[in-house]
Amino acid sequence: MMSISTSTRVYEKIKDMILHLEIRPGEKIPEEKITEIVKCSRTPVREAIRKLSEEGLVSIYPNRYSEVKQYNENDIKKIGELRLSQDILSCQLAIRNGSNSDFSQLKEIAEKCRISAEKGDIYERISLDSQFHLEIAKIGRNDLLIESQEKLYMKIHIVQISKYTNIEDSINQISKHSEIVDALFERDYKRVKIILCQHLEDFFNIDQEIINMYLN
Repeated sequence: MMSISTSTRVYEKIKDMILHLEIRPGEKIPEEKITEIVKCSRTPVREAIRKLSEEGLVSIYPNRYSEVKQYNENDIKKIGELRLSQDILSCQLAIRNGSNSDFSQLKEIAEKCRISAEKGDIYERISLDSQFHLEIAKIGRNDLLIESQEKLYMKIHIVQISKYTNIEDSINQISKHSEIVDALFERDYKRVKIILCQHLEDFFNIDQEIINMYLN
């Protein structure tokens, strides 16, 4: 029977390779190479791939191969709609349950994210962007929402990798972080919704009708 430690190691290794762009969206998962790196059989590799498929990071083509998930424009729009809803709820709960100390720590993450974007470090910038938004969920203290956000943001990592173009675009994507923090400090529910809509509308091509649902 395969040990849990081996299974976990393989899963984390493949996920790490995906998130660090060692295997890019649309590229096949190199099962043989991974068995050599982790020094294991194909069984834990395939189990890890199945788990990653359930999390939306990998597409499996039975009896053929598996590849890093590619999201089309419709997929990205749906992810954006869900993210907008959950991000707004996260911020609302953070305003309700968070302290100024919490928001000060959040501001530090936002600054690190800005610096990494200016350096052109794709992985670090995307990771810090996810950390920023997940931290908001944690400040809100709803365990189910935190779990849902963690799963969603792995998909968002893939989307951001796929849509990355240049440093200027990357900086623009995270430009609203400081405004979000300011709105949290001010406990301004209405303002934070407006900022999040502006933050996500264009990148995810969210329909104006959906945006208006939150702004009206």
